[in-house]
Amino acid sequence: MWRIRMHGRGGQGIKTASQILGSAGFYSGFQAQDFPLYGAERRGAPVIAFTRISKDAILERGPISSPDIILIGDETLLNDPQSAPLCGAEPTTIIFVNSNHRPKELSQKFEVITANLTDLCLQRLNGRTIYSSALSAVGARLLGTIELEDLLQAVEDELPGVSSQMLKGNLDLAREVFEMVQPVAIPQRVEKALTAKPLVFPQHLPVVDGAPIILDPGNMALRKTGNWRVERPEIDYDHCNKCLICYARCPDGVISLAPDGRPEIDYDHCKGCLICAQECPGHFIKTVRETGIFP
Repeated sequence: MWRIRMHGRGGQGIKTASQILGSAGFYSGFQAQDFPLYGAERRGAPVIAFTRISKDAILERGPISSPDIILIGDETLLNDPQSAPLCGAEPTTIIFVNSNHRPKELSQKFEVITANLTDLCLQRLNGRTIYSSALSAVGARLLGTIELEDLLQAVEDELPGVSSQMLKGNLDLAREVFEMVQPVAIPQRVEKALTAKPLVFPQHLPVVDGAPIILDPGNMALRKTGNWRVERPEIDYDHCNKCLICYARCPDGVISLAPDGRPEIDYDHCKGCLICAQECPGHFIKTVRETGIFP
């Protein structure tokens, strides 16, 4: 069995990528299983998806802690200790990162494969960075057991309702990435026998004892959602006239006022919605794409 784990951000098509890869594996004659793992977050929040492909019945359930292949759609997640996309990786794990950095710049510990999927998506998908077809094509090609025709069929089936132009762009993108990436040899691991665990019978408690009672004050400020950003707003203070419209329009209240009256952005909690840049009358707030800083 092959275990593939995908990391990305909400809105980048990570869940759909796992579905496409699972369907492509099924069309190629394998058993397949795919599912995402995320909470009720918004666009930009870290997302994980899993795909299992096997010649035999898949009896495993739940998240994949020791993957054979890790596909990372956003290189900035490598700096995020909460996402920890390399967690569970072993020396034999195949790791792909969507990046234009050289592999050695991304990790000194693991062998990494890189390709710039972002530029390909911008070219093929009318300026959009949705990695579903591209990332699934990487996974299919790395496995070396999935035919291109099956991958393209999966892309078409898992993208219902899109326009014919967008579907063609995704098909062309999947074909280009599939032909660009080279398959690799994935070491066969010794499968452990699955054993049933004893049943757990929960104890019924009175409502007073069983209901959750939270006495601590709110701590949302400790959750630094700034790592959800793909792009950051930056204020041009040479031209800012302190109209404070950005301060009033920020939906998360992360723009505060400095002692001299200038608006300041709290980048620890700014999620990168860029509403401030859209609302600025003089267009004095520019957008800058986030990039990773690696040791």
